[in-house]
Amino acid sequence: MPSLLSTLLTVFLVTTLCTFATADSFSITLDGAETELLLKDRIDPLEIIEFSSNMKNWTPIARNYGHQWESIFPHAYNLSSVAGSTDQAMVLPAGEKGFYRKRSASKINANSNKELASRFLTQATFGPSRSEINSFPNINSNTFGSPGDNSFEDWINAQIAISPFYHRAYWRERSDPDYIDESALADRLVNEVGHNPTYGQQFAFSRGQTIYRTDWTNPLPGYGGLFDINGSVIDENHPDWPTDSNDFDREGRPMTGLHYDNCIAHISGTGNPPYRLNKYDTNYPVSDTRQMVWYKAAIDAPDQLRQRVAWALSQYFVVAELGNNQPQAVERWLNYYDIFTRHAFGNFRDILDEVTWSPHMGYYLSHIENRKANPNQGTYPDENYAREVMQLFTIGLWELNEDGTKEVDANGDAIPTYDNDDIFEFAKVFTGMRRPQNRGPDTNIEELSNNYIDPMRVDKSWHDFDAKTLLDGTTLGPFKQNANGVRKDVAGLLDHLFNHKNVPPFFARFMIQRFTVSNPSPAYIKAVALAFKNGLYEGSGSGNRGCMEATIKAVLLHPEARSASLAYDPSHGKLREPLIRLMHVARAFELTSNRTYGWLYFKDLHDTILQAPYESPSVFNFYRTNYAPNGPIGDAALNAPEFQIHNDVSALQLSNALITLIVHGIAGGNYGNIGQRWNVDSVLDFTYENSISGNTSNLIDHLDLILCAGRLTYENRATILAAANTPSLNLTGIDKVKYVARLIVLTPEFNTLY
Repeated sequence: MPSLLSTLLTVFLVTTLCTFATADSFSITLDGAETELLLKDRIDPLEIIEFSSNMKNWTPIARNYGHQWESIFPHAYNLSSVAGSTDQAMVLPAGEKGFYRKRSASKINANSNKELASRFLTQATFGPSRSEINSFPNINSNTFGSPGDNSFEDWINAQIAISPFYHRAYWRERSDPDYIDESALADRLVNEVGHNPTYGQQFAFSRGQTIYRTDWTNPLPGYGGLFDINGSVIDENHPDWPTDSNDFDREGRPMTGLHYDNCIAHISGTGNPPYRLNKYDTNYPVSDTRQMVWYKAAIDAPDQLRQRVAWALSQYFVVAELGNNQPQAVERWLNYYDIFTRHAFGNFRDILDEVTWSPHMGYYLSHIENRKANPNQGTYPDENYAREVMQLFTIGLWELNEDGTKEVDANGDAIPTYDNDDIFEFAKVFTGMRRPQNRGPDTNIEELSNNYIDPMRVDKSWHDFDAKTLLDGTTLGPFKQNANGVRKDVAGLLDHLFNHKNVPPFFARFMIQRFTVSNPSPAYIKAVALAFKNGLYEGSGSGNRGCMEATIKAVLLHPEARSASLAYDPSHGKLREPLIRLMHVARAFELTSNRTYGWLYFKDLHDTILQAPYESPSVFNFYRTNYAPNGPIGDAALNAPEFQIHNDVSALQLSNALITLIVHGIAGGNYGNIGQRWNVDSVLDFTYENSISGNTSNLIDHLDLILCAGRLTYENRATILAAANTPSLNLTGIDKVKYVARLIVLTPEFNTLY
């Protein structure tokens, strides 16, 4: 039996990131025998045991994140419980000589204030800019980041108070040829606007009882015109592309020849000027305008936290293009996405309800137009949504403990949450939900003939009113056989799933992975799950189960998210989503567009970096939460979801995309892989960086702050400094800025979070 070393390791309080007291570290010589190192039950909620053979290079070998001690890959030393105690013992190999110490993270101000703020903003937004870091609450306070400081929560509260950037509203404003206020005109156009994908790149507006549509199927001058709702020509002689040099667009540029930036609608006989500009950039397919709105929100919207939460929720309640979910029907996509924009800080139950009744989701997971069973005809309700609402949206596949660990039976086996009988039973609930009624010729939207905006309507004749057996053996219904009875059926099942014990830890783990770390400790999951369950995090929230505000605060404010000392744990942190990395660069240097109305367009990102708005390849999102790549990460039984879309090709293409953006902006043609055609005219602003470029060291420090939260290693910083100062390159000004930025975005520090 190995001996038990009962001496407790010295605790070091972390006060700076790189400076630690080492005089009291504990030295052990094992004399050829195994020894057990006693690990006392936690003192602080975050602790790491480190080993060094020389008191210089320290390697983490064990951690305790408020749950229990566990070994850290690749030093998988055996751990065992100590009889009659909450302590544990770690078996140290025979013959090993060295020093051991314990880091205790009782303070979180391990970096400079600006570095801490940058790290937080990297987690909570699509990437920080210099101005956002400098304006962070209490950034100049001596107490910033210390226990009791509320700077991070103050920022969250300020974000919650910002009016939402609604994607559909932004799109509709810029799809209206009557964007100019013409309230004094007798022939003012009504504001219902849409398009009909049947006719290609076209945009419609209505006046009176007539819906007009501009025709963009042929971009040549003189071949346009106005069409009515049925496609009949109204004005075949009027060209879509004006050639009169006296005509000017809204930004004062002559409207001569082909102007890809402007969609023109002509109103004969009235109005001044006679042309009404549509704010679409018609150089791009209609389906891409939904992404253009998303890029605008990610880069410029002031409610950054709301937009990040919405982006995370869109990857949880996925609607994908596969299955022909009509990407050209832009407004229905934006309307669905705004469920998450609207409820980002609201309640999970409301999200679940709107998603379930959304015709967009109904179309994708096929519970729209779902009929009750007819055994005589051999037909039964579609089971797709009944399955996914459990597997993906609420309870998952396995029974969970409150900390997210799997519950096991007497044999130690995981316990399934549901079976095929449950799916069959629940499919009955989602019957009688049909596509909404059209709004009529004056007020209809999208596709002109269909309405996928309003919630699905009820058809009681299609609904199965029989009682349904729930997961706990209780019965749902039967309810009165009317429309209200159908709604009670659906609400009853959603309530049943929403109140299942699995939902808090299942959703907590997902949200943690989207914002902070890929492998949260059970204690971290439990804290977020309790915030979801109780509707409160440290006294903040609505007090109602499913409170999104409390959940998000728990994700971002928990010590495991905020403690910089955890950077020393190689299993901590995550690979960043490629799309967020690209948006980070765009935000850091305030990407702007010279195209009409400032539209931003990144070409074919899904083909380039395997991720783009609205282009999830399946209902399982771009990557699975439990994905573990082959190699050291998988061998260590760690999850790394984003690695599912990280391969030799996508990593190289993302690097090229980042470099193209830095050097050329959003450019196409002969430049890179993220632009469309030529003269895209969307560039980064390096004005400030250029002003400090004379001092290369200061420039690197600044770029390290806004891109890596000050995390550049000494080695990488020295390499970049030497490269930028290479005499043969003779780099100065903006060339030096772009060169250094290109090198930094290739570092592990930029591409990962800790």
